[in-house]
Amino acid sequence: MSNRIKILTLFFILIFNSCGNNNILFLDYQDVNGSWDKKNEIKFSFKPNDKILADISLMIRNDSSYPFSNIYIITSIKNNNSVVLDTINYSFENNNKWYNLQSSGINNSKILLKKNFKIIQGEFDFKVKHSIRYLDSIMPQIKLDGILDVGLMVEKSIR
Repeated sequence: MSNRIKILTLFFILIFNSCGNNNILFLDYQDVNGSWDKKNEIKFSFKPNDKILADISLMIRNDSSYPFSNIYIITSIKNNNSVVLDTINYSFENNNKWYNLQSSGINNSKILLKKNFKIIQGEFDFKVKHSIRYLDSIMPQIKLDGILDVGLMVEKSIR
């Protein structure tokens, strides 16, 4: 990964951490080094202290080498013995947030997965993998180029 991308990644992490948002229960990123392998199921886990309603969002950082205008993702949320599986199609074209650095070619997307999701005390495990393919193919892409980081944000729901 180039120094420019590392500096920008660090810059965004510092901005998110310095904002001091008390509503964020969990925020973490995993670097996929510019290419997300189909076999690389990204995992996050934490232990909530209380029962809480939360909004769960997937954070994706991609650059201009990403070949698609959308992404299909398969998620698994396990909270104690309850498991929720979901497949989501997200279009990057509708994402015109202030935190996109179009001049640098880096796109940051916050994909809301669950709103007002009831999290109970205990182990919370989240898994995500991509499942995107070209239109003329039935086989999914093995390597998804242009993905820099994948993150998970869990924040208290605001009613």
